[in-house]
Amino acid sequence: MKNKLYYKVEGKGIPILLIHGFTGSNKSFDEVSRYLKQYFKIIRIDLFGHGNSMTLDESKYKFESSIESIYQLIINLKIKKINVIGYSLGGRTAMIFALKHSKIINKLIICSSSHGIEKDSDKKNRIRSDEKLIKLLKQNKISRFVKHWESLPLWESEKNLSIEKRNINRRIRLNQNKTGLALSLKHQGQGNQEFLKEKLSKMVNPTLILYGEKDKRYGGVSKELSKIVRKSKIIMVPQSGHNIILEKPIFVAYEAKNFILGETNGN
Repeated sequence: MKNKLYYKVEGKGIPILLIHGFTGSNKSFDEVSRYLKQYFKIIRIDLFGHGNSMTLDESKYKFESSIESIYQLIINLKIKKINVIGYSLGGRTAMIFALKHSKIINKLIICSSSHGIEKDSDKKNRIRSDEKLIKLLKQNKISRFVKHWESLPLWESEKNLSIEKRNINRRIRLNQNKTGLALSLKHQGQGNQEFLKEKLSKMVNPTLILYGEKDKRYGGVSKELSKIVRKSKIIMVPQSGHNIILEKPIFVAYEAKNFILGETNGN
């Protein structure tokens, strides 16, 4: 599907768009979707450079173009209001999408994500860090990159998962196109993203923010984000690291369902 976003539709009812993270694909939401499709119409996409949405057209990787491709997909599916769940890179994409197209967003669910980097010096450092990853992708096989990627402290808690579950996630990573990942990093890395604090402070869409108990880095960012977004609720996902949709998919799906339907569990 050259120059078009790959998507998959499951279930019926209130629509939810699922947006995966870097090195992921629509398959990253398999367990989350298996639960949610009992209650909702699920639309899963592959972001450009991931899964079945591979293109060499660099213009497609810019946030503005990516957001418009998502918007056109929703319009083509004749959906007037949609809920969005975004994880990591998908969460950043979801926030930018909601700021641009708030009228078609019902509720927003942000998982283990960031609203950007404030200081220019920190942005430059992040760009330099991403450039090293891009070089690694360009000069090596995808397996070498995945081995390095999985060794990062951010994924430490994934080691507690079953071998079967880890292998499923690894296959998703290994099946990526290394050129697509490099272009995604180049154009959608946090160093190149706008710092969204001021714009998010004006957002009125009800927002649920989820973060892993063991994810100290994004736990702090999530708490800061919850103070910025007016209509927000924040929930810690117990015994999980950064990848909450892999480590605790049913917990995430259950909280997402309750938030979208306006249900509470008494907490």
